[in-house]
Amino acid sequence: MLKLLRKSLVLELSSFFAEIGSSFKRISPSAFVQGRKKIKPDMFEELNQLIVSEYYSDNEENVRLFENMRILSVDGSTVNLPLTKDLLKYFELHNNQNKTNDVLIGRVSVLYDVLNNIVIDGLLRPFSQGEVTLCREHLKCVKNKDLVIMDRAYPSFDTAWELNKKGAHYLFRCKVGFSKQVAAFYESGAKDKIVEIKPKQKKSFKGLAYGQEASLKARMLSVKLDSGETEILMTSLLDGEKYPQQIFKDLYFKRWGVETYYDRFKNIIEVEKFSGTSRQFIQQEFNCALYLSNMQTILTIEANKEAAQKYVGRKYEYKVNQSLALGFIRKNLVEIFSSEQKSEELLEELKKMFVENVIPIRPGRKNKRNVDKFRQRTKPKQFKNRRDIL
Repeated sequence: MLKLLRKSLVLELSSFFAEIGSSFKRISPSAFVQGRKKIKPDMFEELNQLIVSEYYSDNEENVRLFENMRILSVDGSTVNLPLTKDLLKYFELHNNQNKTNDVLIGRVSVLYDVLNNIVIDGLLRPFSQGEVTLCREHLKCVKNKDLVIMDRAYPSFDTAWELNKKGAHYLFRCKVGFSKQVAAFYESGAKDKIVEIKPKQKKSFKGLAYGQEASLKARMLSVKLDSGETEILMTSLLDGEKYPQQIFKDLYFKRWGVETYYDRFKNIIEVEKFSGTSRQFIQQEFNCALYLSNMQTILTIEANKEAAQKYVGRKYEYKVNQSLALGFIRKNLVEIFSSEQKSEELLEELKKMFVENVIPIRPGRKNKRNVDKFRQRTKPKQFKNRRDIL
């Protein structure tokens, strides 16, 4: 399951037992399905948390930081799900613009380390649960001195207060109408100013860790984009000498890493190609996809370093081809885990294959964003007995 089930179960099981040795008893697809019903999805989540924890432990030479801070970002997306009675009980139908088809979708949210390409926490929930709600769940994984970058859908006094309590920092993009302080700063034409922010007064403070008179110091920044638009940022990085105003345009842009992660998650890992049709199986496979994406990142770190050295002096820098890397990892994952004696040799061989299969990094490339391109997308029918065989 950690390899991801992308082909017919008959082919997947046949391949698996061929890899671990013919002495093992083979099982039928039905027996496999009955067996996976006994596995809680939490197991794969805990496996993912384990490799994430290991990555940040005693790994200073590989962990990339900004001013001794991890740069994290939160962002949401959606995934299409099989239309079954079991999933309908938890997830929701969604009509597209023309109501030409009913589509079952789930809300996805990740807390992502944009410098190290690591998913620290991932959630799959009903579409009715908003991105801000899921963001609050991610905060349990934020640590002291982390810097969390969020788009303009996420800023709130609650989130700023929670991060401040943890000793973490934030960098929010704000709408002009976010608060009176933001609107006043925008109208003033200032570029950099420290203000005092307060919670919305027309709300209940029952059960909150702060009261009506609570306040926080925040730094407002005005950043001009290449398009000519003015972007308003709010941050807890108050020290203007240590963090000058001119660094924040590029610093906020690092949030784009979580956007490109979703491209990899959906188009290379193909998370939407679920083999199961129950809520338990869907959650299992979602957690397995998160795990494999982190394994891919970790196993290609050294290869990317070697590729940078091997191809130095060429017109472009080069990096590992992620699609091919995933194929190599998936093909060898069983042997990596099951062969203690050969695992180091196999990892070294994998690294060589990664370095030999690279793609150029072409800086400055931009594609015009078409926000409407998926609005009329319909969900293809999925049959329970239909699997890819190639």
